[in-house]
Amino acid sequence: MQIFDIVNEDLFRPLTGINKRRYVDVLSLLWDKCKRMPMYAVEKSTIIDEVESYFIGLGERILLDESDNMDDAELAYSSDCRVIATVFLRKLKSTGWLDEKEGEYENESSLAINYKIIPIISAFIEIVNPKFVTYKGKLFKIFTLLNSIEKHSSPYEAVLKEVSEDMVDLNLSLRQLAASIEEHIDVLTKGKTPEEVLKFFEKYEEKIVIGAYHRFKTNDNLFYYRTSLYEQLDLCETDYLNMLVKDFSVVEQKDEIDSVFEVKRLISKMREDVQEMESIMRVIDNRHILYRTRAVQRAQFLLLSDGSVKGKINGLLQYYATQIRDKDELFEYDETTANSMFQIYGQNYYSYESLATPSSRKKPTEIELMTSIEALDAKIVEGEQNKLLEYAKNALTSENVNSYAKEILHNKKAVSAGSIFRQDESCLVKIIGLFTYSQAYDRTFDIITKDNYVVHAGVKFKDFIIEERKK
Repeated sequence: MQIFDIVNEDLFRPLTGINKRRYVDVLSLLWDKCKRMPMYAVEKSTIIDEVESYFIGLGERILLDESDNMDDAELAYSSDCRVIATVFLRKLKSTGWLDEKEGEYENESSLAINYKIIPIISAFIEIVNPKFVTYKGKLFKIFTLLNSIEKHSSPYEAVLKEVSEDMVDLNLSLRQLAASIEEHIDVLTKGKTPEEVLKFFEKYEEKIVIGAYHRFKTNDNLFYYRTSLYEQLDLCETDYLNMLVKDFSVVEQKDEIDSVFEVKRLISKMREDVQEMESIMRVIDNRHILYRTRAVQRAQFLLLSDGSVKGKINGLLQYYATQIRDKDELFEYDETTANSMFQIYGQNYYSYESLATPSSRKKPTEIELMTSIEALDAKIVEGEQNKLLEYAKNALTSENVNSYAKEILHNKKAVSAGSIFRQDESCLVKIIGLFTYSQAYDRTFDIITKDNYVVHAGVKFKDFIIEERKK
């Protein structure tokens, strides 16, 4: 199915003719009049009066399209604003923008905006007047809803579905910001002199990055909430799964098997949305740097080649500098044209403070002979070697991790990471190594993650089972 299976095939015809701007104005006028009405409908005479007033206000003769299908009588009076208003409304009706509703009893008929094209009108309005998105507020709402999911009587409809839609909206807004950065920078720097552009970028962060995104980023909101979001999504797949499936079945009218699948798929999608959010933010930061650099480079180029007096002087100085091949030439008599315009002095000609002090170069010195040293204490050498061997033994290499797994699985089929950590807190690094190398191709063990968390000695991690790798 495509859009023209739902709306009129000629829907966009009024917006492609010679009066496209006037049709947009009329649609905007109709929307302002109808958007608060229960059925988007207003009396026909009121609509005609409003559109007629619009054309009277223009105060100009309207040229009509050949496709407006005016009869001879209307064509003769095409300068009549009421006739023109009627022609415009009739075309909007025939192309599917408007519907005519018959009046009841003594009421007159009314014109209504076609409910099917409301999203199209909303999209036009969004393009002309973009919404200001409070990224931080959106993320806080997502965090708050997920953390109170167990308190809702309808956890799927009131929380999970709402949070999923908010994540989509937030990522959509961030993508739009990423895509608009180049144009945004061009607009802010257009018409400015090179000096103004360079000065402008001294306050780049507060000028180019809109405040909401700046707070969203610098407060590390995403990284503050990320762990909690993942934990709550894990709980949705375990502790809250039954209540979510039950509510999903009622709201979406699905059986239990389909509901379990759909709820888990939605939770998985939400995890991907959080990861996507991080990715988009990295793109935004990179594009800020890229287009800021381009704008500054463009300004610097214009500053040196804009044809102004400053640019010409700079060009002369550059040319003059290329003619000086030796520092001794600075003190020779200058017979070039530039002699009458510039007087060039060497560094420190006037005083040591007149120009930047030249950097002093280090002079090469002879290498001193090493004095003979006494033999090192054998015990100290042996001790240092033992330390290095112990470090190599405990290093988180694939071989060492496999050896540790074999050690803890001695005469056992499986063992939990939580029980190992509670018995010996010093083995935390080795437990991290087990999890890190759990996907290595040469591992001798497998791990199975559990739903519970291990909280011990100020450390919290998701428990997992270690067992021998199945061949």
